Amino acid sequence: MAIFSFNKGFYKSLLRLFIVAATISLSSLLATAENLDNAWQMALSQNKRIEAARQNQSAALKQIAIAKAARLPNLALNAEYLTLDNSPTLNGNSLAMLPNAPVGQGLVNVPFEVQLADDNAMLYSAVATLPLYTSGRISAGISAAEAQASASRNDTQQAILDIKMAVAEAYIQVLKISELNTIASAHIATLSSYKNDVTNLHRQGLVSRNDELMASVALSNATHDAISVKNQLAIASARYNQLLNRPLNTPFTLEALPPGPRCGHRMQKLSPTCEADIHAMTALALALRPELSALKNKIEALGFTAKTIKAVTLPQLYLSGSYQDVDNDLLIDDHVIAYGVNLVWSLYDGGITHHRSGELKRKAAALQAQIDDYQQLIELQVTQAWLNLDETQQRINALGQVLEQSAENLKMTNNRYREGLASSTEVLEAQNLRQQSLGNHTNAIYDSALAWIRLQRMTGEL
Repeated sequence: MAIFSFNKGFYKSLLRLFIVAATISLSSLLATAENLDNAWQMALSQNKRIEAARQNQSAALKQIAIAKAARLPNLALNAEYLTLDNSPTLNGNSLAMLPNAPVGQGLVNVPFEVQLADDNAMLYSAVATLPLYTSGRISAGISAAEAQASASRNDTQQAILDIKMAVAEAYIQVLKISELNTIASAHIATLSSYKNDVTNLHRQGLVSRNDELMASVALSNATHDAISVKNQLAIASARYNQLLNRPLNTPFTLEALPPGPRCGHRMQKLSPTCEADIHAMTALALALRPELSALKNKIEALGFTAKTIKAVTLPQLYLSGSYQDVDNDLLIDDHVIAYGVNLVWSLYDGGITHHRSGELKRKAAALQAQIDDYQQLIELQVTQAWLNLDETQQRINALGQVLEQSAENLKMTNNRYREGLASSTEVLEAQNLRQQSLGNHTNAIYDSALAWIRLQRMTGEL
């Protein structure tokens, strides 16, 4: 029978080996972890809303091509088969001299018929027209299409920003709940250890049965809370995968995010410097937000469209040319070529153009009202985002000391309990305070990261 003995050095070596192996595994895991940029790329590459916005943008570009094509010649071919109930015939009379009649006498009218065409025929024609002057109708149409294409690009940018914001929220939510889940598991482990200690002390008659029951209830409550956190983590992970267009149960690992930058590199309430930053960011948002630019471009498009409609009632000058084959053997030449300049001027259309122009002006005025309201909304959104960021940073600063204090309080309370100087209620309260401080600090950290990203979204820089 072999007897193996192990000294402390062996356990230390084994512990060091375990730490090295864990470090290597962690490094390998982090090397393949997803970061927020990867998540954005995956989400944008297959997102249906982005695809729809890009298709609309392509359609808007086609409208520009259509508007520009109005400047080019238009060629139309036509073929027609005609069947008539009677052949076209010319009736008439002609003077004829009777034979053997004296000079100056014997003239009579003789009726005659001449067939001009057959009772069926094939007609062919080719007509080409080229606009020479349209009172600005074509150029206004091109400008309207270009403005609408710009608005479509703005809509695509807005969709991209919205998707990136949604992915960032889901990404940070997974990170936050994952850490809360770790905290909950550690809390359960701490309470389990404490319950075992209380059980042993109760068996030795050093504490009452009430202490053991309190420890069991606290452990059950912590287990209940941990189950809820795990469920939240599963839901957040499914939401994240859904945004990345992959199966909801796809496993993944995420890289951590740093908190947002601090105002003046200090945790404080808004100072004049921070207020200046808000003004600068508000100005940046008014210049970059695609929603605002889209409204402006749509107003511009409506203005040009109104000019296009009005130009229809003004002189339109075209160069035209045509070739016709009437397919008539009775004619000496049945091929006809014609060319000329056509002037079209619609003087009155019952007020249709006037009303359509008025309709577009009202729509433009409605969009302008939206712009005025949206500018105030953007200012509010930037201010709220900046204030929320400052608040989270103040929370982080305040909670930094609480973490140390709660850890020290728990240690001191455990020591006093073992010496019989503290009750079980005090120990459990100290553990709950430690758990609460860890959770609050975690929430503040990730709320700060999210607040910074949301501020970038509000300024249009995301």
